[in-house]
Amino acid sequence: MSENLVSGLISGLVVTLFVVVFRAIWHSIIVPWFEERVYKDVRIEGKWFGLYPTSVDLRQDVIVLKRHGHAITGTLTCVKGSDEGDEYSLSGSFRNLVLPLIYESTDREKTDRGTITLRAINNGERLSGRIAFYHTIKDSIDSGNILWFRKREELEAVAGRIKQKKEELEKLEEERSRIEKEERKIETEEDIYEGEAVDVQDSANKSMQQTAEAAAD
Repeated sequence: MSENLVSGLISGLVVTLFVVVFRAIWHSIIVPWFEERVYKDVRIEGKWFGLYPTSVDLRQDVIVLKRHGHAITGTLTCVKGSDEGDEYSLSGSFRNLVLPLIYESTDREKTDRGTITLRAINNGERLSGRIAFYHTIKDSIDSGNILWFRKREELEAVAGRIKQKKEELEKLEEERSRIEKEERKIETEEDIYEGEAVDVQDSANKSMQQTAEAAAD
Protein backbone atom coordinates (compact mmCIF):
# COMPACT_ATOMS: atom_id res chain seq x y z
CA MET A 1 0.00 0.00 0.00
CA SER A 2 2.83 2.38 0.84
CA GLU A 3 4.43 1.61 -2.51
CA ASN A 4 1.19 2.57 -4.30
CA LEU A 5 1.03 5.79 -2.30
CA VAL A 6 4.60 6.71 -3.18
CA SER A 7 4.00 5.83 -6.83
CA GLY A 8 0.88 8.01 -6.83
CA LEU A 9 2.74 10.95 -5.30
CA ILE A 10 5.57 10.60 -7.79
CA SER A 11 3.13 10.35 -10.68
CA GLY A 12 1.28 13.45 -9.44
CA LEU A 13 4.53 15.41 -9.16
CA VAL A 14 5.60 14.32 -12.64
CA VAL A 15 2.25 15.33 -14.14
CA THR A 16 2.33 18.68 -12.30
CA LEU A 17 5.88 19.33 -13.47
CA PHE A 18 4.93 18.39 -17.02
CA VAL A 19 1.94 20.78 -16.94
CA VAL A 20 4.06 23.64 -15.56
CA VAL A 21 6.79 23.09 -18.17
CA PHE A 22 4.27 22.76 -21.00
CA ARG A 23 2.46 25.94 -19.89
CA ALA A 24 5.75 27.84 -19.75
CA ILE A 25 6.72 26.60 -23.21
CA TRP A 26 3.24 27.39 -24.53
CA HIS A 27 3.21 30.99 -23.27
CA SER A 28 6.87 31.82 -23.89
CA ILE A 29 7.50 30.05 -27.19
CA ILE A 30 4.42 28.71 -28.97
CA VAL A 31 2.05 31.67 -28.43
CA PRO A 32 4.64 34.33 -29.39
CA TRP A 33 5.67 32.22 -32.40
CA PHE A 34 2.06 32.00 -33.55
CA GLU A 35 1.44 35.72 -32.88
CA GLU A 36 4.54 36.58 -34.87
CA ARG A 37 3.21 34.60 -37.82
CA VAL A 38 -0.17 36.34 -37.75
CA TYR A 39 1.13 39.78 -36.64
CA LYS A 40 -0.46 42.51 -38.77
CA ASP A 41 0.24 45.69 -36.75
CA VAL A 42 2.92 48.33 -37.35
CA ARG A 43 6.49 47.22 -36.69
CA ILE A 44 7.40 49.49 -33.80
CA GLU A 45 10.53 47.70 -32.62
CA GLY A 46 13.79 49.66 -32.77
CA LYS A 47 14.96 53.09 -31.60
CA TRP A 48 12.63 56.02 -30.89
CA PHE A 49 13.22 59.58 -29.74
CA GLY A 50 10.84 60.97 -27.13
CA LEU A 51 9.77 64.55 -26.44
CA TYR A 52 7.59 66.04 -23.69
CA PRO A 53 6.15 69.09 -25.54
CA THR A 54 4.35 70.60 -22.53
CA SER A 55 7.23 70.27 -20.04
CA VAL A 56 9.14 73.37 -18.98
CA ASP A 57 12.53 71.91 -19.94
CA LEU A 58 11.29 70.11 -23.09
CA ARG A 59 12.58 66.79 -21.76
CA GLN A 60 13.90 64.31 -24.32
CA ASP A 61 14.37 60.52 -24.16
CA VAL A 62 15.95 57.77 -26.23
CA ILE A 63 13.85 54.60 -26.33
CA VAL A 64 14.79 51.14 -27.57
CA LEU A 65 11.88 48.71 -28.07
CA LYS A 66 11.93 44.96 -28.58
CA ARG A 67 8.90 43.08 -29.86
CA HIS A 68 8.02 39.40 -29.50
CA GLY A 69 4.65 38.89 -31.10
CA HIS A 70 2.48 41.57 -29.53
CA ALA A 71 4.57 41.72 -26.34
CA ILE A 72 6.82 44.77 -25.99
CA THR A 73 9.87 45.25 -23.78
CA GLY A 74 12.57 47.88 -23.84
CA THR A 75 14.50 50.67 -22.15
CA LEU A 76 13.99 54.42 -21.87
CA THR A 77 16.87 56.80 -21.11
CA CYS A 78 16.46 60.52 -20.39
CA VAL A 79 19.04 62.48 -22.43
CA LYS A 80 17.81 66.02 -21.72
CA GLY A 81 15.91 67.51 -18.80
CA SER A 82 15.76 67.31 -15.03
CA ASP A 83 16.11 63.48 -15.06
CA GLU A 84 19.04 63.41 -17.50
CA GLY A 85 20.93 60.11 -17.29
CA ASP A 86 18.10 58.17 -15.60
CA GLU A 87 17.15 54.85 -17.19
CA TYR A 88 13.83 52.99 -17.05
CA SER A 89 12.62 49.54 -18.10
CA LEU A 90 9.51 49.22 -20.27
CA SER A 91 6.97 46.45 -20.68
CA GLY A 92 3.60 46.25 -22.38
CA SER A 93 1.84 45.15 -25.56
CA PHE A 94 0.98 46.63 -28.94
CA ARG A 95 -2.36 45.91 -30.59
CA ASN A 96 -4.60 47.84 -32.98
CA LEU A 97 -2.14 50.78 -33.14
CA VAL A 98 -2.28 51.34 -29.34
CA LEU A 99 0.79 50.87 -27.12
CA PRO A 100 0.18 50.82 -23.33
CA LEU A 101 3.42 50.55 -21.33
CA ILE A 102 4.52 50.35 -17.73
CA TYR A 103 7.85 52.03 -16.95
CA GLU A 104 9.99 51.60 -13.84
CA SER A 105 13.37 52.98 -12.83
CA THR A 106 16.26 50.52 -13.16
CA ASP A 107 17.87 52.19 -10.13
CA ARG A 108 16.55 50.26 -7.11
CA GLU A 109 17.16 53.30 -4.90
CA LYS A 110 14.51 55.25 -6.85
CA THR A 111 10.76 54.68 -6.88
CA ASP A 112 10.01 56.33 -10.24
CA ARG A 113 7.33 54.37 -12.07
CA GLY A 114 4.17 55.03 -14.05
CA THR A 115 2.37 54.34 -17.30
CA ILE A 116 2.69 55.52 -20.89
CA THR A 117 -0.12 55.10 -23.43
CA LEU A 118 0.65 55.88 -27.07
CA ARG A 119 -1.10 55.60 -30.42
CA ALA A 120 0.67 55.12 -33.74
CA ILE A 121 0.11 58.02 -36.16
CA ASN A 122 1.67 59.41 -39.36
CA ASN A 123 1.75 55.99 -40.99
CA GLY A 124 3.61 54.50 -38.03
CA GLU A 125 6.38 57.12 -38.07
CA ARG A 126 5.23 58.74 -34.82
CA LEU A 127 3.67 57.67 -31.50
CA SER A 128 1.53 60.19 -29.64
CA GLY A 129 -0.11 59.97 -26.23
CA ARG A 130 0.20 60.72 -22.53
CA ILE A 131 2.30 59.71 -19.55
CA ALA A 132 0.98 59.31 -16.00
CA PHE A 133 3.49 59.52 -13.17
CA TYR A 134 3.92 60.19 -9.47
CA HIS A 135 4.93 63.81 -8.84
CA THR A 136 7.22 63.74 -5.79
CA ILE A 137 7.06 67.50 -5.13
CA LYS A 138 3.26 67.75 -5.39
CA ASP A 139 2.82 64.30 -3.78
CA SER A 140 0.17 63.46 -6.37
CA ILE A 141 -0.40 61.59 -9.64
CA ASP A 142 0.29 63.91 -12.57
CA SER A 143 0.17 63.52 -16.35
CA GLY A 144 1.56 65.12 -19.48
CA ASN A 145 1.75 64.86 -23.26
CA ILE A 146 4.43 62.77 -24.91
CA LEU A 147 5.60 62.26 -28.51
CA TRP A 148 7.91 59.57 -29.91
CA PHE A 149 9.64 60.06 -33.27
CA ARG A 150 11.42 57.60 -35.54
CA LYS A 151 14.02 60.22 -36.46
CA ARG A 152 15.92 62.57 -34.18
CA GLU A 153 15.75 65.30 -36.83
CA GLU A 154 11.94 65.36 -36.60
CA LEU A 155 12.11 65.67 -32.82
CA GLU A 156 14.58 68.55 -33.03
CA ALA A 157 12.41 70.32 -35.62
CA VAL A 158 9.28 70.05 -33.44
CA ALA A 159 11.22 71.05 -30.31
CA GLY A 160 12.59 74.08 -32.18
CA ARG A 161 9.12 75.22 -33.20
CA ILE A 162 7.81 74.79 -29.64
CA LYS A 163 10.75 76.77 -28.25
CA GLN A 164 10.14 79.54 -30.79
CA LYS A 165 6.44 79.69 -29.87
CA LYS A 166 7.33 79.91 -26.18
CA GLU A 167 9.72 82.79 -26.85
CA GLU A 168 7.03 84.60 -28.86
CA LEU A 169 4.52 84.09 -26.03
CA GLU A 170 7.06 85.40 -23.50
CA LYS A 171 7.56 88.53 -25.62
CA LEU A 172 3.80 89.00 -25.87
CA GLU A 173 3.50 88.57 -22.10
CA GLU A 174 6.23 91.17 -21.55
CA GLU A 175 4.46 93.58 -23.92
CA ARG A 176 1.16 92.98 -22.15
CA SER A 177 2.78 93.70 -18.78
CA ARG A 178 4.34 96.90 -20.17
CA ILE A 179 0.97 98.08 -21.50
CA GLU A 180 -0.71 97.35 -18.15
CA LYS A 181 1.97 99.41 -16.35
CA GLU A 182 1.43 102.29 -18.77
CA GLU A 183 -2.34 102.10 -18.23
CA ARG A 184 -1.88 102.15 -14.45
CA LYS A 185 0.48 105.11 -14.78
CA ILE A 186 -2.05 107.02 -16.91
CA GLU A 187 -4.85 106.23 -14.43
CA THR A 188 -2.67 107.51 -11.58
CA GLU A 189 -1.89 110.73 -13.46
CA GLU A 190 -5.61 111.20 -14.18
CA ASP A 191 -6.41 110.73 -10.49
CA ILE A 192 -3.80 113.34 -9.57
CA TYR A 193 -5.13 115.76 -12.19
CA GLU A 194 -8.70 115.27 -11.02
CA GLY A 195 -7.58 115.81 -7.42
CA GLU A 196 -5.80 119.04 -8.35
CA ALA A 197 -8.86 120.23 -10.30
CA VAL A 198 -11.06 119.60 -7.28
CA ASP A 199 -8.66 121.53 -5.05
CA VAL A 200 -8.65 124.49 -7.47
CA GLN A 201 -12.45 124.43 -7.65
CA ASP A 202 -12.72 124.33 -3.84
CA SER A 203 -10.34 127.26 -3.57
CA ALA A 204 -12.36 129.25 -6.11
CA ASN A 205 -15.60 128.50 -4.24
CA LYS A 206 -14.08 129.59 -0.95
CA SER A 207 -12.76 132.79 -2.51
CA MET A 208 -16.17 133.61 -4.00
CA GLN A 209 -17.84 132.88 -0.67
CA GLN A 210 -15.43 135.15 1.21
CA THR A 211 -16.00 137.93 -1.35
CA ALA A 212 -19.76 137.63 -0.97
CA GLU A 213 -19.53 137.71 2.82
CA ALA A 214 -17.32 140.80 2.68
CA ALA A 215 -19.79 142.56 0.38
CA ALA A 216 -22.67 141.70 2.70
CA ASP A 217 -20.87 143.27 5.64
